[in-house]
Amino acid sequence: MASIQTHYRTKRVYEIKSLPGGRELHLSDRVVELGEREFAWYQGIANWLPTRQGVAELSREIGVDASKLPKFIDALEKSGLIYRVEDAPKVMTGLGFHARFKSVLNSWLSQAFAHPFWAGMMDGKGSARLFTGWLIELYHYTKNANRHMPLSCAHAHEKPIKQLRAKHYAEEWNHYHYFMKSLRELGFTEPEIADSVPLPMTLALSNFMRQAARHDVLAYSICSAVLEGTTTDRRTYNPYYARCAELYGLPKEAIAPIYAHLDLDVQYGHSDLFREILEHVPEMSAERASTVLDYGHQLVEHIWLWTDNIQKYYQVESNPLPRRPFDIRLD
Repeated sequence: MASIQTHYRTKRVYEIKSLPGGRELHLSDRVVELGEREFAWYQGIANWLPTRQGVAELSREIGVDASKLPKFIDALEKSGLIYRVEDAPKVMTGLGFHARFKSVLNSWLSQAFAHPFWAGMMDGKGSARLFTGWLIELYHYTKNANRHMPLSCAHAHEKPIKQLRAKHYAEEWNHYHYFMKSLRELGFTEPEIADSVPLPMTLALSNFMRQAARHDVLAYSICSAVLEGTTTDRRTYNPYYARCAELYGLPKEAIAPIYAHLDLDVQYGHSDLFREILEHVPEMSAERASTVLDYGHQLVEHIWLWTDNIQKYYQVESNPLPRRPFDIRLD
């Protein structure tokens, strides 16, 4: 019993839903249902595993006899909620890692876009102002690609990977102009947008990409792959733009450049870039794989926080749109 904490770890749970008499836990590859009592036991064990507390303390905390814990832990392992450390691969190929990434991507994207902003915009609870604010921040983030994409090339050590990252940069560096075209159709001038100040979380997202590029080119590439993951099928993004145009009176000329940009990404095959990069990685250690996956999931959390910052700022009518730079005469 004393070795349980050495041998087991919890799987990531992306969402917990209430059921009559229990809970529904959503993992990346399955849904597990637990009764309320079993859910409380599971939570106690999940909180206990990273600690140095003994089994007796766990038993007291969750109110389960110590002799019954092995059977329940075995049931948790079979359900997929926990796993044995020794069963995790010590090394994997690059393409094996890509398969792992693909298995969690949909869960990640669901988490990233679970912010109430998106449902509100689709349900008519948003506004043209919120759509415009989001577009302004998307302009700034895309323009800031010129701050982090070159770093991903510079910090790539393997020549084939450096070439793939450089090709991606060459295809992306000026795509912020698509969003400028949309904003012009919404009544803004180029100087107004170009001279405006992005939100703090827009800069944070860009700086996180810079950090990833310096740490590991694969960490950067998985973040890029998450962002490209929403552009593989026009059916996944078409309803949002069409619905917003309908609800908030947006001219079709303001939407057309956004579609053109997304379609261009599909034509370039950017959603396949991560796999192409990983084809040049013959072997990854478990430690590197975990670090890279962690960067990908951190990117997901940044997207949620970015969306939150956009909603909170632009829903306030008195906040400048776009944000002005500091001016001694005004400030």
